[in-house]
Amino acid sequence: MNKLMRYLTPKHVKVETTVRTEILAGITSFFASIFTILSVPGMVGGGDDRVFNAVFVAVVIASIIGCLFMAFLAKMPLVVYPAMGTSSFFAFTALPMIVLLSGNENLARITQYQIGLFLLLITGIIFTLLSVTGLTDKILKGIPKNIKIATVPAIGLFITLLGVRLGGLVVGTPSTFVTFFDPRNIRAVANLPLDADAEAIAAATVLQGQAIGAIVAFVGLLLLGFLHHMKIKASFVIAIVATTVLAYVTGAYRITDFSFNLGEQFSDWASVGLLAMDASTIWTFGSIGTVIGVILSIVLALLITNSLDAIATTFGIARNAGLVKDDNDEKGRKYVNRGVISDAVSSIVAAVLGGAPNTTVVSGSAGVSVGGRTGLTSLVVAVLTVLLLVAGPFVRLIPNVAIAPALIFVGCLMLTGLKDLDFSDMSDYLPAFIALIFVVFTFNIGVGICLALISHIILKLLSGKPKEISIVSIIVAVLFLLQFIL
Repeated sequence: MNKLMRYLTPKHVKVETTVRTEILAGITSFFASIFTILSVPGMVGGGDDRVFNAVFVAVVIASIIGCLFMAFLAKMPLVVYPAMGTSSFFAFTALPMIVLLSGNENLARITQYQIGLFLLLITGIIFTLLSVTGLTDKILKGIPKNIKIATVPAIGLFITLLGVRLGGLVVGTPSTFVTFFDPRNIRAVANLPLDADAEAIAAATVLQGQAIGAIVAFVGLLLLGFLHHMKIKASFVIAIVATTVLAYVTGAYRITDFSFNLGEQFSDWASVGLLAMDASTIWTFGSIGTVIGVILSIVLALLITNSLDAIATTFGIARNAGLVKDDNDEKGRKYVNRGVISDAVSSIVAAVLGGAPNTTVVSGSAGVSVGGRTGLTSLVVAVLTVLLLVAGPFVRLIPNVAIAPALIFVGCLMLTGLKDLDFSDMSDYLPAFIALIFVVFTFNIGVGICLALISHIILKLLSGKPKEISIVSIIVAVLFLLQFIL
């Protein structure tokens, strides 16, 4: 096992780790990231059970392959799982655009999905070509230093937002967009009138469970913080298990629907998702010019979002782990680029298998936080992900309130990069700040970076410093603007 770890260790840095630490890191990253595999099939499925089953099996297999690439090619402790941001765009923007183009609001979800897979394949091929030709490394080098530094805490805040939403600590509200959950709901059932009907009781039970769950998540966060302070290596795993038990004991989470029909899942995948890309139907929906415009806008949006997300996340987590130092670290950037290649190839695999967009997920940094530094961490995640092919229904028994503390705490750990920002020049600092806030408030890493680059270009021109603008910044900014024009 030690020989395998040495083989999966980046050669350019001295890594202080052990097999036990790497395995623990892999287990931690697996549990911290698994919510993406559980969430994305429902988003893409859109209520169609066959599409749901096909996407679930496909994303599991694509994730296994992606993590293996990350382990053996990039030799980095990163997780390649379904991309929440890009998958959201795919499910809630791209597929509805296909429906609108068709002129048939009742277009079958399966048809939408299979056309979408064709567009995902185009995106994955372009992304892979950019990666293997080394252009992604040039993109990484061309992004201004302050914006790169800001991406690490920006990703941290992004993870934190995911965590507080999953845990129910923060909820939506029409007046202030987001707000703290209502603790008074823990007595929602007890406060009902004696003559309350079944519907009112059911609604109050849900509210009460959500409130208790939010408290459980916060307790889990404090437990995780204490365990980490005590330097307990298994802190993340212990916190997830303990919070899961607490969620069941307190009634915050109950088993309401459990099915173990694996045969149906694999049958639907083979008939609906595997090699099911539809490259012909979309051309019947309108004029050639209109169809090409829609295809270009969707592919461009997917490409920019997924590629920048992958570059920023891979660099950010690698930098946080000490595997890459800065722009001048040529050896470190080589491994980062291999990580991006692994990400890109996984996108092609996901499209061919019938899954959703894959990427290096930010929640995978949970493993880095407990000491993961080599590809062995990714290999452990790949092995554990194999279990989902038969144990997927059981994994659903882990509630979101148990995953939330891990995500929030990882976000906390990633904010330390703020100390490296240069606050002396506003033309450098403001774009970094824009990256920081827009990654969070748009729920999209790619958008945050692109807006930061646009502001960087404008501010440098207005400040009389055009020589500080890289050609990469200009190209990426122009491509980003094009997706709104096409």
